Amino acid sequence: MSDAKLPLIHKAPVEGLAIHVARTGLSIGDQARLDRLSDGRVGVFAMLNKPFLGMIPHQKEGLVGHLGPVAEEIIAPSLAHGDDLRVRIIDLVPEHLANGYPPEVYISVWGDPRHLQPAMTAVDLPPLPEPAKAKAPKGLSGLRPA
Repeated sequence: MSDAKLPLIHKAPVEGLAIHVARTGLSIGDQARLDRLSDGRVGVFAMLNKPFLGMIPHQKEGLVGHLGPVAEEIIAPSLAHGDDLRVRIIDLVPEHLANGYPPEVYISVWGDPRHLQPAMTAVDLPPLPEPAKAKAPKGLSGLRPA
C-alpha cells in the first residue's frame, strides 16, 4: 500500500473560534494540526501571531477552534489510531470582511482512509428513496416523454 494521502474531509468549518481571525496572521494554505481537547472535542491548532509586549513579532501555536460533530465523527478513528493527517486552512473570512456575520475558518483533512467510517452513520440519515419510474401515457406505445 502506498503512503499517498487521500481527502478525508474536503471542507469543514472550525466552530467555536477562540481567536480574532484578522489579527492572527492565518492565511489560506497554512498548516494546522488536530488534537483532542480536555473536554473530548477535536481541537484545531495552528501557528498564530502573538506579539511579545504588543510590539515584538512572535509566532506561537494556539487553539483556533474545534471541529463540528460530523467532522469529528469522521476523523476520530484516524486520531485514535495515531494516523498522520495533513490539515490545511483552505478558507477564511476575517471579521472586517464578514459583513456583520461571524468570522469563519475552514480546513481540509487528508490522510489514509483505512480507518474511515461512513459519514452517513454518524448523522443517522434515512436511506435515499428510490427514483420513481415514469409511465408511458396511454395510446403511445414505446414513446417516452422528452
